Amino acid sequence: MDGYQRLLIPTDFSATAQRAVARASELARLFQARCMLVFVVEKTYFAPLSLINQAPITFRGEGDLLGEAVEYGEGRLKEIRDTYFKDLVCETRVVVAATGAAGILDAAAAYRPDLIVMASHGRSGVAHLLLGSTAEKVVRHATTQVLVIREK
Repeated sequence: MDGYQRLLIPTDFSATAQRAVARASELARLFQARCMLVFVVEKTYFAPLSLINQAPITFRGEGDLLGEAVEYGEGRLKEIRDTYFKDLVCETRVVVAATGAAGILDAAAAYRPDLIVMASHGRSGVAHLLLGSTAEKVVRHATTQVLVIREK
C-alpha cells in the first residue's frame, strides 16, 4: 500500500479529540486521503419517552433533545471540517448509537477506511472499569488499523 486513502476520524469535541483531528489532517494531507469526521450521539444519554412526564415529541421536533444533539454535532463537525480539512475531500456524519464505540464501528463498516484516527482519554482505575474505553473497544473490534492519540 502506498499510504492511506480513506481516514475515519471520530470526535467528541474534547481537547484530546482535537489533537487527534489535527494529526488526522496532517496524515490526510500527506497521503491526499479522503476523510470522514464522525460524532456519535449516544442513545443512553436520553431517557425513553415513557419515563419523561411529557407528551411524546417526534425526532427533530421542537424541544427534542436527541434531535438537538444531532444538530449540534452536525454544526460542530462542519466547523472542524472547514478549519482542518478545507482543502481536502471530507465528509461529516452524525451517528446515533447505543455507545460511542458501537457508533464508530458502524461508521467504519459503512465507510471502510484504511485507518481510524481517534483520541483516548486515558481513564484508569474505577472510571475505566465502570465506563470502559471507547478507544480500547474500537481497537479490539475494528477490521482496520487504528491510530490512538493519547491525552497529554
